[in-house]
Amino acid sequence: MTKSLKNDYPYNVLIKSPSIADVLAYNGFISNNQGIDTIELIAKYTTVKNMIEKMNLSIKTLPQEHKSYKKYQDQREKETKKRLLDNEFPIIIERVRLPKVQGRDKDFYITIIRNIPTLFDVASHHKKAKNTYCLVVFAGLHQPTKRINSQAIQIISKFLKRKAFKLHRLDIAIDTTNHQNINYKQKGAFGDNLMPYGKQGVISRGSSLYINDTKHHSISKIIYYDKFKKQRYQQGKEIITDDLNGWKRLEITLTFDVTKNYNRGFIFYIESLNFINDLYDIKEIAQKVGIKEYKSDYLTYQLNSIIDNRFINNHKSQKQFNSIESLERFRQLEFRRYILPI
Repeated sequence: MTKSLKNDYPYNVLIKSPSIADVLAYNGFISNNQGIDTIELIAKYTTVKNMIEKMNLSIKTLPQEHKSYKKYQDQREKETKKRLLDNEFPIIIERVRLPKVQGRDKDFYITIIRNIPTLFDVASHHKKAKNTYCLVVFAGLHQPTKRINSQAIQIISKFLKRKAFKLHRLDIAIDTTNHQNINYKQKGAFGDNLMPYGKQGVISRGSSLYINDTKHHSISKIIYYDKFKKQRYQQGKEIITDDLNGWKRLEITLTFDVTKNYNRGFIFYIESLNFINDLYDIKEIAQKVGIKEYKSDYLTYQLNSIIDNRFINNHKSQKQFNSIESLERFRQLEFRRYILPI
């Protein structure tokens, strides 16, 4: 359970109030860091299913009334107005439960989506049956207040290393502190500050600001939102205490054309100059938003661990991948398979 810092040493000896980074770190959460939060791949469904079965994991189909369907149903209805889509293939969403740190922690999943317009387009391009491909989603990879099991990362890395699994989307998130409220009143200034990305306009929804069309070669979406309010709603006051008021998050979505020959999967991309160039653009966006400083060592830790599982916690370590202790052990390593030159 998270403790309030108002009366805790050493923070009560500080003249000024502790920062969000102080609060997160004090409670065992990684703070002020950049990291990959979501990865989406497009792959042949039969291949994905065979991998899951070989790892002795089980696939569970979500019922059609589950809330997860709404996003994809809306997407399909929108596409139906533009072209005829065969209703013979209904949307299917499946989940694969991954190992948790402890039994009381929230479940951590691989999500598999089938029969959506994007996948029909890929199948058509390759002259395959409409239901050949699926969207494989790994979400919640950079959530400081949710514990991630090291074994789960090892499982995910098996999918990310497959060259035939094309990289479709990547969400990179940066946590920061800003005590100013996010609302519609900031739309104009947000768009102006983010020029030229904000040329197409800004959308305000609750405590979030969106830019959905950046005209960038890979950056497709920018969102800046109140992370405190979102996590408070999801996790409650016991974990997200008032001390975290001011916690904001910038998320950048990168999208990729899976039909191109140069798309050779996740590993190929993160080892390419395109990834470095995208990170420089993300850094520029962060500065335009007002985020002057942030760390990238969690991102480097993620990438090294995916490329080589030996970087994940050894036998002396805890099972939690995203713990402060795990990140500190990584920082102290002299050898790294992957170095982020930015």
